[in-house]
Amino acid sequence: MKRFAVHTLAPSLLASLLFASGCSGSKSGPSRIEDLPVAGEIKLSNLSAPVEVVTDARGMRHVYGAEELDVIQVQGYLMARDRMAQMEFLRRAVEGRLSEVAYSAYPGLLDMDIGARFTGFGRLGAAIYESLPAGDDIKAMLDAFSAGVNAYLAELRAGTATLPGGVGSLIHKDHLTDWSGADTLAISRYMSYDLSRSLEIELDMTEARSAIAQVFPAASADPAQAARAGLFSDFWSFAPGEAVFTREGIPNWPTDNGTVALRAPARPEPAFLPDRALLERARAFLTRSRSLVELRGAHGGSNNWVVHGSKTQSGFPLLANDPHLGLDSPPNFWYVHLNTKRAGGDMDVQGLSLAGAPGILLGYNDSIAWGLTTAVFDVQDVYQETIVPGAGGNPDAVEFKGTTVPLETRTETIALNNGEVREVTFEIVPHHGTIIPGSRTTDAALSVRWTGNDVTNELRAVSRLMKARDVSEVENALDFFEVGAQSFVVVSRAGDIFWSTQSRVPLRDPRALSYDPAAQSGLAPAFVLPGSGEYEWIGTFVDEKYLPHDQNPTKGYLATANQDLVGLSADGNPFNDPVYLGFDWDVGHRMARIHARLEELLSSRKVTPEDMRAIQADDRSVLGAKFSAAIVTELDRAEAEAAHPGTHPDLAAAVAAVGTDMPAVLGLRDRLKNWKFSTPPAVEGTPAQAEIDESVATSIFNAIVPRLVRLSFGDEVEAIGVRPADDYLAKALQWALLEPQRLTTYDAQLQDTVLWDDLATPERESRGDRVLRAAHLAYGFLSSTLGADPAGWRWGKLHRVTFETLIPFFDAFSIPQATDPDFPGGFPRHGDNFGVDASHTGLWDETDFTYGSGPQQRLVVEMTDQGPRIWNAIAGGEVHDYTNPHHADEAQYWRKNEAPPLYFTEKDVVQNAETRERFVP
Repeated sequence: MKRFAVHTLAPSLLASLLFASGCSGSKSGPSRIEDLPVAGEIKLSNLSAPVEVVTDARGMRHVYGAEELDVIQVQGYLMARDRMAQMEFLRRAVEGRLSEVAYSAYPGLLDMDIGARFTGFGRLGAAIYESLPAGDDIKAMLDAFSAGVNAYLAELRAGTATLPGGVGSLIHKDHLTDWSGADTLAISRYMSYDLSRSLEIELDMTEARSAIAQVFPAASADPAQAARAGLFSDFWSFAPGEAVFTREGIPNWPTDNGTVALRAPARPEPAFLPDRALLERARAFLTRSRSLVELRGAHGGSNNWVVHGSKTQSGFPLLANDPHLGLDSPPNFWYVHLNTKRAGGDMDVQGLSLAGAPGILLGYNDSIAWGLTTAVFDVQDVYQETIVPGAGGNPDAVEFKGTTVPLETRTETIALNNGEVREVTFEIVPHHGTIIPGSRTTDAALSVRWTGNDVTNELRAVSRLMKARDVSEVENALDFFEVGAQSFVVVSRAGDIFWSTQSRVPLRDPRALSYDPAAQSGLAPAFVLPGSGEYEWIGTFVDEKYLPHDQNPTKGYLATANQDLVGLSADGNPFNDPVYLGFDWDVGHRMARIHARLEELLSSRKVTPEDMRAIQADDRSVLGAKFSAAIVTELDRAEAEAAHPGTHPDLAAAVAAVGTDMPAVLGLRDRLKNWKFSTPPAVEGTPAQAEIDESVATSIFNAIVPRLVRLSFGDEVEAIGVRPADDYLAKALQWALLEPQRLTTYDAQLQDTVLWDDLATPERESRGDRVLRAAHLAYGFLSSTLGADPAGWRWGKLHRVTFETLIPFFDAFSIPQATDPDFPGGFPRHGDNFGVDASHTGLWDETDFTYGSGPQQRLVVEMTDQGPRIWNAIAGGEVHDYTNPHHADEAQYWRKNEAPPLYFTEKDVVQNAETRERFVP
């Protein structure tokens, strides 16, 4: 349990209001489960007593039983009935067994299976399951869930049930082997990996440093090349775009500094730049083997925040959580309510289960509610190994701490559905991890170390969290959450608000933390490290009292959004603090906007659940608010140059190129001048003129930005062969436009960065040249794509989302379907890059403004003294069957940013029931 050395605010005296713990009001009618007719009875052989299941109008299953394991077994059966095709696809994908059923149709699955075997999720799931002793409660939970799943699998194999939508043609019933606890743990460990991996960004950053040193040497006789010698810090800045933190500073520092978790000062270390060919081969393997299943999606993230009852209108604490992952059909999560309390037990918990896993990962019980975001801690390192060839039949070895350590091997067999069998052998560095296939040469290789390669038991944390009654019990539960790096926020019936990050964070040798971003010298875990033994994890983890956390702060709220949580990167160097936690945090715009909205509300009144939902739906263009004035300024200069040639000679060539289109381009400028930075789609119904104007301005801005990025940075990106991720591109553009003196490429004579200049031309291009040409290109795109009349350039025609089928070849499961009469191209949506209501399209693609990652739910909970009041909507539906009314019903709420109440009390559930089923032994 963490010890708090933080400022605290005692729980407020709550308003003496009587709240119904449900949300349906005083509707008359049946109030007990027994008042409902039984629609069907199902026998499950392992049950000890009957279990009642009520399905409500939202499709959620409410499972009531006397014994916890009975309830969990029925959960397994119901989840399989609703989601078996998804569960089967997930377990095959993470265990590297898709080729068994679909290699002939899609040979690329073999590379994906090899990728899954490389990381070893199936092996890790089996190891965790085997570590559980007989009689362990988590083993019993896994076995009960598996028994329920297997009961439904037996129906599928017997032909009394079928997989929906023809999926059985891909996954024949004879291939549906029994589910096991190891399958669940493999899926869970994959999710932990997907939300905490940094392998790809570390390879990218290392290759970028190597490439920049080669392409833009400081000693180059070419002044254009020499001026870009410091490009790495401009393109991959570790500083936040907006410096808003959940709390200021590391908890318990400097109050308590007597621990090994605090590192000694780093001494200067020489630069280490691995061979680019080695890095390129590793990246090629990772690209080839990228899984069809990426829970995080292309632009993962999340928001959560809690508000203390002293700051809310009702006097009760509020929680909001919207995790941003890939928007697939079906969703990653499944609604369920598990209850033994009605029969005298201790469980009454509701929320979202991860598909393929028992219990509830995101949710609430009658005493607490919790939400998660990714903490973005650095829990994975890449090492360049020096290979020593074996002699006399001995295996090859690696150099380590002045001696040699033999490589180990692991051979795995992958069956193909054409009858062939492929064997794949992985080499393992015992003290680091598996070598990335393809990176191996006769004398070097890249290996990967990850905290998730160890056996841990996060399901025990989830199980205890489900029954926690207060913050103290939450803390005890979270002690078991060691892999996955999450930020938990919690509200309690006692009135507390609480936040804690959870993960094993490796304690690194100080020599691995010597990088100086200003000098661009030294070593850091953000890059490939030498595997020689000096740059290791040093036998323990950062003490949990230094992991960011807080409780009942005086400001009255706590919020996280994947940003730097405590300001370790505020100085641009996340490696020089008493504790190293990570480097690849979110740019910070979502957190800054949530903070601003809460501060604005609290400056005038107290917060309501409606306010929480409104913040989740915030569609302000954060980049538009930052950049549009600078764009307008340059277009004003272009207007002056066009009217009076020679006024701004740096724009003469661009003005000539724009020619007779100048009035149209200036029309874009005028719309940006009047933009209020809301981003409505404006394509449904009869929108007001003000809404249309905002929508058109949004389209204009978002058409300009990627063209400006490519015109400005594309030549450098092409030269080095590595493109920064969008968070880093956004910071580079922000500082180029607004604070060019922050950049290493700043030219004092020009009073601007040289990055505006195109390396491919003899002329020197200016920022105004780049902005004008980007605006002209944007005009051409919008007029050719959406028509000549700017009034038709509605954002919703470009900015759309489709929840694409998880299972390839079965597009009918997508929401909306391609044949949907209203939304054939996807749902039109508000928002744009880095907004609170995540709908990120990217900063590089100039023509595709659709997106595929966003909120999995929009949960708001008010934890009253009688229990929770809940509002939510998930991205899709409960049932993976497009003929079922609960396949896409939630998507209609989601796309409109509606989150109707959910039903928690027995009376509310019964009064909003669709069906009642009974499960019997």
